Amino acid sequence: MNPRSIFFGLATVALAGFTSTAYADDSSPASASAGELAQSRTAMWRVEVGYRGSFVTHPGYNAFSTQDYFSQMSVLASRTIFVWGRYSFAPGIAWDYGSAGATDRGTDTSSLSVHRLSIPLEGRAHLSDWAYGFLRVAPGVALEQAELDDASAPGAFTKARWLFSSDVSAGFAVRPHLERPNAPMHPWLQADIGYGWIAAQRLNLAEDAPTPAAMVDLGTLAMQGAFFRVAVAASM
Repeated sequence: MNPRSIFFGLATVALAGFTSTAYADDSSPASASAGELAQSRTAMWRVEVGYRGSFVTHPGYNAFSTQDYFSQMSVLASRTIFVWGRYSFAPGIAWDYGSAGATDRGTDTSSLSVHRLSIPLEGRAHLSDWAYGFLRVAPGVALEQAELDDASAPGAFTKARWLFSSDVSAGFAVRPHLERPNAPMHPWLQADIGYGWIAAQRLNLAEDAPTPAAMVDLGTLAMQGAFFRVAVAASM
């Protein structure tokens, strides 16, 4: 399934749930201080689901796509562990997934899927209890799985390898509903831009057989480039 379809489906469900939560009856004491409310926004558990679009200009990617663009679904969970005034630090864990494919002369088909596991380290500057800017560094690993179906060969040629990866991005997050500040869950909308890097590898694909008899060399692939991400999130 296309990551964009997954994201927009989840986003619709999430926003519907967030809206109902924002307008739900709140039984918390109305006497909560402004400082307590601000602290509840600064220190939080947070889960987000987003769409990530990457611009990959490396020539090795041409074997898998007719465009210099790679779509991914992005899921992240984090927890604030340090607060200093309006600044906070929140590490987390994230998973990104995307795939691409191309057809050569209507016979040979190639595909590439990428699973990225990372540990986002996010510093936040809270402008208020409903908006903050953030800087995120996310070291991790990525599993690249490449496949080529050659019409003249008895089986597909494949290669799967774990590689080091890293992201750096900056963005902004806002809460769309402020009517119920004491609600147990709060919605967020956010966007960020940055640069993603996965270590380069040689795509020497081997025949998918118990005893591979042939190999195909598709050159070097480096999944690196600028990206943007939009997401919906919930904090508690």
